[in-house]
Amino acid sequence: MSEMVLPGVYIEVRPEGLIVPGQISINTIGIVGTASRGPVGTPVFLGGILDAREQFGDADGWQGGTSDELTLIRALELAYGHGATSVTAVRVASGGGAKAGQTLSSAGGECVRLRALTPGTWGDSLQVNVAPNSGDNDENPFVLNEEHPGAATITLGRKPVVKSARNRVEYFVDATGVTHTLAVIYDDTPGGPSADQAKINRANGTIDFGLTTDPQDKVTVSYMVAKTAPNPAPNQPPLPTAVKVTVRQLKGDDVVARDRFVAFDGDDLVAQLSQPGASTLVDAVARANSSEMPTPSAPGAWANFTGGDDGAAASDSDYRSGFDVLLNEDAQIMVAAGRDESFGDDLDSHCQTASTDAIKRDRIGVVGSSRTATLDTIRGHTLASDRIVFVAPGIKVGDDALPGAYAAAAVAGLLAAFPPHVSLTNKTIRVDGLGTRFNSAQLIQLLDARVLALEQRNGFRIVRGITTSTNTAWQQITTRRIVDYAKYGVRSAAEPFIGLLNNARVRSALRTSVNSFLAAMVEDEMLVSYDLTVGATRDEERRGIARVTMVLRPTFSIDFIKVTMFLE
Repeated sequence: MSEMVLPGVYIEVRPEGLIVPGQISINTIGIVGTASRGPVGTPVFLGGILDAREQFGDADGWQGGTSDELTLIRALELAYGHGATSVTAVRVASGGGAKAGQTLSSAGGECVRLRALTPGTWGDSLQVNVAPNSGDNDENPFVLNEEHPGAATITLGRKPVVKSARNRVEYFVDATGVTHTLAVIYDDTPGGPSADQAKINRANGTIDFGLTTDPQDKVTVSYMVAKTAPNPAPNQPPLPTAVKVTVRQLKGDDVVARDRFVAFDGDDLVAQLSQPGASTLVDAVARANSSEMPTPSAPGAWANFTGGDDGAAASDSDYRSGFDVLLNEDAQIMVAAGRDESFGDDLDSHCQTASTDAIKRDRIGVVGSSRTATLDTIRGHTLASDRIVFVAPGIKVGDDALPGAYAAAAVAGLLAAFPPHVSLTNKTIRVDGLGTRFNSAQLIQLLDARVLALEQRNGFRIVRGITTSTNTAWQQITTRRIVDYAKYGVRSAAEPFIGLLNNARVRSALRTSVNSFLAAMVEDEMLVSYDLTVGATRDEERRGIARVTMVLRPTFSIDFIKVTMFLE
């Protein structure tokens, strides 16, 4: 589009010449595992290990790997401990797990069921207390947005009403689509309401209107209710109009979280807890007598929530479903927490699917050896993929001897900590020991079997950073990651050109954008060199195709150094 700046002088700005590729990263971990808390089957982006514990609870005690120990937090601790910064996690649970709960009763029986917000045994640490909302320090309850059809007189659902500046009456006229905010007057004001007023009788809760009403209209009232009402029984104290429902979470003897709600009855409590973000602890389900007020607890008594189940015995199918949820998330390093090489083919299938041109999420997966693995079973594995890394042996963390499945989480953290072209060869892992110390001959056997082996040498180190690929071109992890980085970057550089003209001028700008990205890879020593062409045949122009052809020459890492010595 041309813009005149002076008579006879025009400037035309063609923005495709200004497009430059943005910063990209392929260091986000996607992880699936079991936990005691948190949503099931939902991707959660984590800001660090403290955020992870808040979302998914703490790791349980390690029982040798034979008692369906929870996997997610234990693996996340290792990943974050080795440098991971960006993680998207999915919790899985056998049968979806179960929410802990406690049922509140009323005069007629069961009133409302309070449940932990998410499934898991964390909910068994919750307690609930119900108390009358009638103390000197208690506030008057407030009703928000109670709705009624239009009428000359309506009756509010709660009473007695208290005068308050917060009280509000809105009248929507269906015929005009206009909402009127009416001035509120009370029964102690002489005379009837005018057309712009609503008159509230505080004792019986009726509202009279001065304007012309229609049943199609809608009245919305927010109002304050007295915390006590007269007792119909003679010579008896006033009755509370609502109860305080307090839910707390214990950790040992300490209260670590607390929510409090003032509710008129079970239905009101359910309605409050159905609002987004109403509670970080519980939700509620109405029971048969939800129209009644919950019965107060004995003074100082707290009822325990029970029945929480972590779903810790999650199956391979549950894990596959968890990875399906991650398919379109921005994650490039995939970990099946606590799963050994028997899940390797499933993880490879996920990574291959995600790395197609349809999904465009190029990924690499990391798995580890099992709890009972031996040298023979490790080197006898059948994994063969440039997108799968197999880690062995297991590791020791404190007093816990963890299988290689958790060593995989540590290696994934290291991958996430380094740029794509930095090899894991000879990098240290921060653990307290190895499950098995292999000698040099055994380590050579493991390397020949395409295993990323760990050894004890000046600490604990990775012998070689390799994949399980039988194709020697893809054995180094860096090669796979450099190519994935290049693909991701080229897509990022090309994306802004989608929808622009497919002609030589725009394709030249596209080539310039892609070239600047690849040149930066050479400068960063990810590539030795590259060849790049961008073009289109006449038929491809008509079909909207711009063809980008690249020849990449990745930088290979030094896996070993051969020294030849001549002595005289």
